[in-house]
Formats: sequence, C-alpha cells, structure tokens
Amino acid sequence: MKGHFLFLYRISLFLSFYVLLTSCTNFSASRSRTAPPIIISISSTVTGIYTLQVRAQNPEILFSGYRLYAGGSVNESRNPPDVNIGFDCLRGAAQPIIPNQPIEYTFEIHPDGGAASSGSACRFQASLSPGTFVTIRSLLFGINLTSSSGSFSISGPSNTFVLPNPSP
Repeated sequence: MKGHFLFLYRISLFLSFYVLLTSCTNFSASRSRTAPPIIISISSTVTGIYTLQVRAQNPEILFSGYRLYAGGSVNESRNPPDVNIGFDCLRGAAQPIIPNQPIEYTFEIHPDGGAASSGSACRFQASLSPGTFVTIRSLLFGINLTSSSGSFSISGPSNTFVLPNPSP
C-alpha cells in the first residue's frame, strides 16, 4: 500500500509540474535586477582588516553573492571601468548567504583568503588601506532560456564608505 501511495504521489507531482510549465506564458525577456545592499558601518581594530555591517535584501532564487569595489574616490568605487573586476564573496562559501528578506549581515575585508570568521556571513579577500572608498553590489545569476546561456546580473552600487584607521 505504501509503494502504491508513493507512486501516485510522484505521478501527481510530475503532472503538476508539466501543467505548470506548459500553461505558464508569463515569462519576461528582460533581466531581473537585485536590490543593492546598504552599508551601515565599517570598523577596524587592525590595519588591513575591516568589519562591515550591511543591510541587504536578496529574495531571488538565483542570488549568487556580493562584489566589493574599491577606489581612490567615491566615483572610482561606485563606477569602476569594468563591473566584472572587484572582490567577490559568492554564495556557497563556508558560511553561505541564504536568500532572505531584509536583514543585517556582518561582512569582512581581509587580506587573507579562507572562510569568514564566526558571526560573519562573507569575507572579501582584499588588501586595502585606510582612506580607500568601498562600495558593494549584489550578484544575481541570470539564465537566458532562448540561448541556453547564463551570466551575472549586477545590482546598482550601494552607498560608499571610506575605510577608517584602526581604533585603539
């Protein structure tokens, strides 16, 4: 009896998905955009290591992570010459970032690679000095069904902060 129920359950799931996929015609040809994160604060106790408090909203299923941009001015940080350069913190790291509703995260900027410290959701491997301007963007993986290809869709820039000198 249990096997018969499982078989019927699987058939009903298959039929449900089939009907959903063949009857749904509301597809969009435009890329989905993810909301940019908001940097709340940045602190440092050791030169080159920074802790960022970030508020982010990423409910998309294909949310992939974050990219940090650095520059000598607000404009360089917010508008890099190529949005594909920067420091990535991708989903699937030791402490993955789960798609969520707005929530506060702790991120790190650290010259060494590796997993984020306990309590941090993300570590950007970057050697940056005080006075550098930083901006973060969200990454969303987009799939083009007509050409069977995929690429990252990058959000607009967050607000920009200047990396501080270490506090004693």
